[in-house]
Amino acid sequence: MPNYRKPTVKESEKLEKSREMMVQGIEGEKDIFSKMMPTMAKAARDEMRAARALRESVPASAREGEAYEYAGYKKGGKVSSASKRADGCAIRGKTKA
Repeated sequence: MPNYRKPTVKESEKLEKSREMMVQGIEGEKDIFSKMMPTMAKAARDEMRAARALRESVPASAREGEAYEYAGYKKGGKVSSASKRADGCAIRGKTKA
């Protein structure tokens, strides 16, 4: 079972800032000047590297929770046994044809 949680306000701010930094880095790498000037491309890559480091400074459980929330999923429960699923896909004792 995945172990994730909702990020705190401070963690959410870090994740949002890292997302913005990553977008800036990607846009900077696509820029026509970065293709002509290697120092600008390096600056864009450094921006993306800093964004990744900022994102990884947030605990993994909070990052995963934010990703699920961002995708629109809710934290669900678990099914305790196949018989409670009631969809017929795991009927006990019927493995032989």
